[in-house]
Amino acid sequence: MFSARLKAIAQPVLTDIENHPFVRGIQAGAVPAAALMVYVEQDTCFLDAFAKVYAGALSKCTTKDQMRFFEEQIRYTLNDEAGAHQILCDIAGQKLSDHQHAEQRPITNLYNEHLFNALRTGDLIDLIAAMLPCPWTYTEISQQIVNGAAPDNPFLPWIEFYQPQPGQIDDSMVKTLFGMVDELAIGLSKERQHEIEQRFLQSCELEYEFWEQAYYQKDWKYKNQAKRVSIKVNR
Repeated sequence: MFSARLKAIAQPVLTDIENHPFVRGIQAGAVPAAALMVYVEQDTCFLDAFAKVYAGALSKCTTKDQMRFFEEQIRYTLNDEAGAHQILCDIAGQKLSDHQHAEQRPITNLYNEHLFNALRTGDLIDLIAAMLPCPWTYTEISQQIVNGAAPDNPFLPWIEFYQPQPGQIDDSMVKTLFGMVDELAIGLSKERQHEIEQRFLQSCELEYEFWEQAYYQKDWKYKNQAKRVSIKVNR
């Protein structure tokens, strides 16, 4: 199955994500508040783009079942994901409303553009391959974390948020997406398969970099340069 190959080639990236200090910190129950807030702010920007890409996927669907699936994911992304952000804000002692209008940082911008590129230039399988690493890696790392988290870990509600729950929308979400990939990959040339693999791998790497950005609070190095120049000119 083509999905099995995608998982296999992405395993080194998944391992690095599982061992990232942000993820390890969640498992240990301690992550710097500043890192949590960068994560919340940038994930809000990312999910806004994610919902738009889901909406764009509707135009590439060929069956009503596919359309229903993506329509459900749009509603889930817009309405339910904020619950995970609220948990992190509560841990950090911050108000969610104070962190919902941040500007995109470099990796967020790159990741969003990667998704929009798949929407603009690819078929449905390209789009799914670019989007899948987000829910796939979260499902995988949450399973690892929940197995090793202490009962009093303050992040446990966040961890459980990403664990598949019977009867909920995310119960079969990842399986459904990988199933679509397998179906759509039938008959593809080796060249096209390689293109799909690269989209998938790039998104996996961007997932890793997203954790890096939040944990080390990376930002645009020269974002205030225009203001500095303006001040000098006015003088």
